[in-house]
Amino acid sequence: MRKCVSCEAEKPKSDMTRIVLSGRNTEIDSVVKDDSGKQHGRGAYICKNEKCIDKALSDGLIDEEVYAVCMEEAAKYKLSLLPIAMKAGAIAAGEYQCEESIKSGEAYFVIIAEDASDNTRKKFEDKCSYYEVPYVIYGEKENLGQLIGKAERSVIAVKKEDFGTQFIIRFGGNE
Repeated sequence: MRKCVSCEAEKPKSDMTRIVLSGRNTEIDSVVKDDSGKQHGRGAYICKNEKCIDKALSDGLIDEEVYAVCMEEAAKYKLSLLPIAMKAGAIAAGEYQCEESIKSGEAYFVIIAEDASDNTRKKFEDKCSYYEVPYVIYGEKENLGQLIGKAERSVIAVKKEDFGTQFIIRFGGNE
């Protein structure tokens, strides 16, 4: 378990990004992202979510370069949850299934593809707003489909609260 320097939550090491204050190779101390987890220097951990990374930047713990790398890693991490959710039966994929899960109250989070048609995007933005379901516009139809082992999908709904909460934390909502 590691403790986040931003939110101070304790989480498994795999849910964190390690940063290191290192001055051994340069005259000036620098903060870098440590992919190996073994880099020399004073290490710290940040949660793989945008809120903690933003706070680390605003608190001066990381610079813009490390911020960009951490945000990219956070995006990859949150997408890695989709196949797991699919295997757990926590995904409604496609317009009809998503619409039904939103109306029935099963949906906890909705992802709308960036390249979905204007009508589809508006329809699901309106439905999510009306039924108070957090949503995000993210990725392309082909990539969303691949992540859950299906053909391209314009809309994906996360149906289990445990997974939905993870997506809300990592994606934010209604962007």
